[in-house]
Amino acid sequence: MRESIHMLFGFALGALLCITFYYSLHFNEEILQALVVFNLFFVLALFPLNGSLQRKVVAMIFGNGTCFLWNTIFYQFACCAAEQTNGTFSIVYLILGPILNLFWVVSFWSLSLTFLLNSRNRGAAKIAD
Repeated sequence: MRESIHMLFGFALGALLCITFYYSLHFNEEILQALVVFNLFFVLALFPLNGSLQRKVVAMIFGNGTCFLWNTIFYQFACCAAEQTNGTFSIVYLILGPILNLFWVVSFWSLSLTFLLNSRNRGAAKIAD
């Protein structure tokens, strides 16, 4: 029951973060798509696990910030490269974009799992003392 409440809260928080980022910063829709996919997978993968809701929320907020910064910088780089190569870099951007997003997402998920595991181990250590 607790995990389902955490997941519902995670979905609501993910939607709120996506809407807030999109309407307050007015960025392109590709970044919004990356945020939506990240939040969906993050909530489905990490929110059902044991761990405090506060740690899950902090990890999700940091993940959204990382997603936004990574995709904004990569998008700006792709626009500059496409301008310099008369648009031929756009094809490379279409291929490399999802692959590079996968690299940072997997790395961030593993760090988040470690973050949640450390909270559980600290709680077990306090009980043992």
